[in-house]
This record gives sequence, C-alpha cells and structure tokens, in this order.
Amino acid sequence: MTAVDFDAVAEVLRNRCSGCHTEGGPAPFALRTFEQARAWSSSIRRAVASGAMPPWHADPRYGEFANDRRLKASDKAKLLAWIDGGSLPGSASREAVAVEQPAPSWSIGVPDLIFELPEDVTVPAAGEVPYHGYRVETGLGEDIWIQAAETQPGNPAVVHHIIVQAFPGAGAIRESPGGDPRTAGDLGGYAPGTGPLVMPPGVGRRLSAGAVLDFEMHYTPTGREETDRSRIGLILAAEPPRHESLTALCSTPFLWIPAGERDVQFEADLIFPRATRLLSLRPHMHLRGDTFEFRAEYADGTSETLLLVTGYDFNWQTTYRFAEPRLLPAGTRLRCTATYDNSSDNPLNPDPTRDVSWGRETTDEMMIGFVDYYEVED
Repeated sequence: MTAVDFDAVAEVLRNRCSGCHTEGGPAPFALRTFEQARAWSSSIRRAVASGAMPPWHADPRYGEFANDRRLKASDKAKLLAWIDGGSLPGSASREAVAVEQPAPSWSIGVPDLIFELPEDVTVPAAGEVPYHGYRVETGLGEDIWIQAAETQPGNPAVVHHIIVQAFPGAGAIRESPGGDPRTAGDLGGYAPGTGPLVMPPGVGRRLSAGAVLDFEMHYTPTGREETDRSRIGLILAAEPPRHESLTALCSTPFLWIPAGERDVQFEADLIFPRATRLLSLRPHMHLRGDTFEFRAEYADGTSETLLLVTGYDFNWQTTYRFAEPRLLPAGTRLRCTATYDNSSDNPLNPDPTRDVSWGRETTDEMMIGFVDYYEVED
C-alpha cells in the first residue's frame, strides 16, 4: 500500500475542517499546520472514524441537502490512512502552513448593508451567560429585498450561536401570508459550520421600512474576560423577486419533561394552504433534545419524512438546506415531532433530577422547527 503523506490530506483539512479549527475559532484546537494535525491525530482519528466530525446529524435515508458536511468516503479513507501510516510530513516543511488564514471577508460578497450590535458586549471569564437580545434599528425609509444575508461573530471564541430576526417598525405591521401568526422574519444567523442565508434566483426576503433587527446572542466564556461586536451583512436583490421567502415556526411552548424520563415526545404542526416550496429546515432544542422529525402529510393521505435529526446536539445549530426546493401541494400538513432525554443517560443533561419546561435559558427547553419557504402558483 502506498504511504499517504500530509500533502495528500492538507486539502481535506483546508476545505472541511479549518473553517472551525483555526486560531481563535469555535473549535478547541487549530488544524492549520502539519504540526497541529499530527499533535491531534489520535483525536482526529476517533472523530472521523465514528462520524462525529464533521458534524452532521441528518439521517441519510431522508432528503438531499446542499450543505451536507459528511466527508466523502475517499477523503475519510485518506485521512485515516495518513494517521495509521504514521502521520508522515510529506514534501512540505514540517512548519509550513497547509491552510492559509484568510483575511476577514464575507462569503456572500461585499454587502450592500451592514448592521452590527449597538456597542461592544463584555463576556465574563466564567459562568453561564444568559441569552440576551440586542435591538438594532435599521433606519430603512422603504421596503428592501434581500438576496443573501451573512451573520458574522465579532469574536468567534465566545459566540456559541446567533439568531437574527427582523420585526416591523412602528406602524409597519403586515399580516403574514396565509394568516399564520407564527411566521417570523428570520434572517438566519451564525453557528459553527452553518453557512449564510442565500435565496435561489427569483426569490427574495423582504425587510420592511423601519424594521428592527433582534440579535439573539448566546455566549460561552473562555476563562478570561472577552468582548464581542457581531454583525450581519445583506446583499440586496437587483430587482423585486417573483417570490417572497418567509420563515414559519412549527412549535409548541407546552413542554413538560419530568425528571429522569427518557423519550418524552411532543408534536406540533403547520398547514400550508397554498402550494409551497421548502428551502430549508432547522430544528431547535436545548440540552435534553434527542431527535427531531419533519414529516409532510399530504391531502391524499400519504406522508413522507423530509428530515430526521438523530443524536441532536445543541452545539450545532444546523440549518438543513435542500439541494432542490421541495414542493408541498396546497393543504399539506407539516408535522414536527421532537423527543427529549431528561435522564442520567444523557451526557449533556445538566440536572436529571429537575422537571423541565419551556424557557429561554440553555438549561430550560424549547421545541421550534424553523421552516424557510415560498409560495408558488397552484
């Protein structure tokens, strides 16, 4: 068998790992150089062989997703062969940087508009930092159409995740299409490994005049006092789109998860009165979340699973973007089913002796299925 050296795996690390595994990034160690990769080779082998890295929690039996993070079989075999073969350096110097650190930039291109937190946020050195929402005025004098949105943490070392939503300004409240009061102006957000919000051609997201942005920030202390000033960049559509992209919430706040109980299940549903194309799905639970299923129930009595997330991990707030928008005929019911594990068998459970209900903090629970979609002609 031909020996595999570092030259053969550097591209895999650069394309699939270094986005998080970089100095000052959200991962616990960097993988930008040969020396760093060799030092962590045992950990890399365990994570890659088990499928824990790169993180991807969608059951492969259901759906095809454009942002699937799983390694190709050939890349996985290459990494394991390099480690099992002694982690050879290859032709490059052992000190050579295999993955260049990019300058701060936007993956969506230079934004037309940028909105940031109103001031620097101080994150303490230790302890649990409560969720906090920061209100950002847009000052828009008219409605605009967004083609893409990218949220960037000011300090990736302390930002666990960000959710950005737009709310109408005073006097600008519009009834959502279909009369669904749960429809929200979601602009995406940030979580390790999650990309920007990008609309397909002919589809845009409206940001109304006077809109207010809410940055829901979740910070994780690093052991020293830090500061952050996160931001969002927007690319505007060149012309008004044919379809308006919306976000609906498939959710129930009536959660009660008894202490020590496993497989506690809750359901919520959402009916689409018009023909609809789904762009993406995102489950949201906290530390006791275990599985989350999105299931389409059609008017003819048939049904199918669109997404099944197993082994849910709060640390990865993944948005699952369909490779092709999924068509739902008029009258389709989207049923969301979430299960929770409040027992001591759950290694992430902070307190299996406590009954848990709906709440904003990480130690409470939530059940929300975020659904990005647009309506089409029947």
